[in-house]
Amino acid sequence: MTGTLLRLAAFTIDPVGGNPAGVWIGEGLPPNAEMQRIAADVGYSETAFLAPDGSGDPGRLRVRYFSPAKEIDFCGHATIAAGVALAERGSPRSLALATNDGVVDLDIERDDDGRYRATLTSIDPWVREAPDEVIDRLLELLDWRHEDLDPRLPPAIAFAGVRHPILAVRELATLGRMTYAFEPMRRLMLDHDFTTIQLIWREHP
Repeated sequence: MTGTLLRLAAFTIDPVGGNPAGVWIGEGLPPNAEMQRIAADVGYSETAFLAPDGSGDPGRLRVRYFSPAKEIDFCGHATIAAGVALAERGSPRSLALATNDGVVDLDIERDDDGRYRATLTSIDPWVREAPDEVIDRLLELLDWRHEDLDPRLPPAIAFAGVRHPILAVRELATLGRMTYAFEPMRRLMLDHDFTTIQLIWREHP
């Protein structure tokens, strides 16, 4: 299966900044093993693979996302990068992308400097209270205590295509001394279908 593989950065106009993403564009999606191999070779957190969805509508595409280790259901920054790449290649400015989780709408505009900007509308998000056993295990792996967390921002599980636990800490220094054992953290994430873990500190009210 042939296609164009791009190494891009979303959320920036400076090639050395932003959030790197792989984008593969073709007339059909490669086999799963090939997409996994390409994503591992690219080495970014995610690579998006896009092809027509079979409807005949040029504004409707199928997209799948692979990290270097496994397929994931959705990736925002790779979607933004893909939208700009598609617009630069003459695709419609309004796209409907069929993800594993549902359809994501993507709109692309051109600014006064001639640069394309993409905006997505995710599937319906939700935020739920994080189970105590998950928080206890996360704190154990991070070597943090419950007292390190910001009580004004209770731990939560957030979803907008993929699941992320969110832990807010009282002090920035807590993030600065963060360390963890990779393999136990990877196992926890796989067991609970977490794509990332978001560790945050609120600087201002």
